[in-house]
Amino acid sequence: MLRKSSVQILIIVVGLTAACSDQGSPTAETGPTSPGPNTVDTTTTTTEPKVEVPTGILAVVPTQNREDPSKNQFQVQMINQTRDRFDVIGVQFVWDGFTTSPTTRDSIIVGGQTIDFPVPFPGAACVGDGTIDTMPDAATAIVKLTLEDGTVREVPVFDVWHLARKLYLDDCEKQMIDALVTIEWSDLHEEDFDGRPVTAGSLRLTRRRSTETIRITAVSNTIPHEFDAVNGLLNGSIIELPAGESTTEAPIRILESRCDPHALAEVKQPYKFIAQVDIGDGVLRSYIIYPPREMWIPMRLTADAACVATGQVVFVGDESSGT
Repeated sequence: MLRKSSVQILIIVVGLTAACSDQGSPTAETGPTSPGPNTVDTTTTTTEPKVEVPTGILAVVPTQNREDPSKNQFQVQMINQTRDRFDVIGVQFVWDGFTTSPTTRDSIIVGGQTIDFPVPFPGAACVGDGTIDTMPDAATAIVKLTLEDGTVREVPVFDVWHLARKLYLDDCEKQMIDALVTIEWSDLHEEDFDGRPVTAGSLRLTRRRSTETIRITAVSNTIPHEFDAVNGLLNGSIIELPAGESTTEAPIRILESRCDPHALAEVKQPYKFIAQVDIGDGVLRSYIIYPPREMWIPMRLTADAACVATGQVVFVGDESSGT
């Protein structure tokens, strides 16, 4: 049995490392931010024109930082290339692809300043088949900036990093998959495996509108968690829902993955498991399966305890470490 103090020490070490890593990081309102989001593929094709922000205007560029996806939000990056000052009390991203709820602010944007305003991602308002061919033109997006004097300024949006497009397309694809099948974790609980605690349960598929055979061929790991298909692969699939069947489950385990405090302190999305799903057309699509939120802390504590049980953690002051 693991000593309670050992697990507590691990948690403290990880917490202290996280606190140290945050020191010195600029907040969203202390000055210019990096030119592009960390979570978005900024590659464009050779035939696609580059989106550029005109000079001399107040403009918006949608961005995302590392922590935004787990918070289901993005950043409205205000770029003030004018000499004007704007006393902002409200921000709203408005587009036919998705429109955020108004967000209250108490900020000042002066000439030459770049400032990020976080706003919640509301989900896409999918048009047509939800693909890029029927997507609303991102160039029509605006941000409504409510000023202290009660006036509302409409600021043009320039999707330089194609983030608005990515958020729209990814969510429309998710909505399409959700309409066909429910993909979820089932009966997650702690149990013993090879002398250490692990999270065990099932991966479950429940048919909705789909009439095709649905398969999941892979599930990614996260930094603190490693996915383990108990039964391995069957015909290249972790789990398969044959046409004509309404539901199926496959046993799984979530093992500990990285145990070093630096990696654990830096992780921003420890519960983002990405499945590769074939909805019956032979195309693999990425689909995020989050565990139920009430399991997040228990899963992390189980992984921490497993790191201690398997000897993958060396504590400060441990005689075996030579300190």
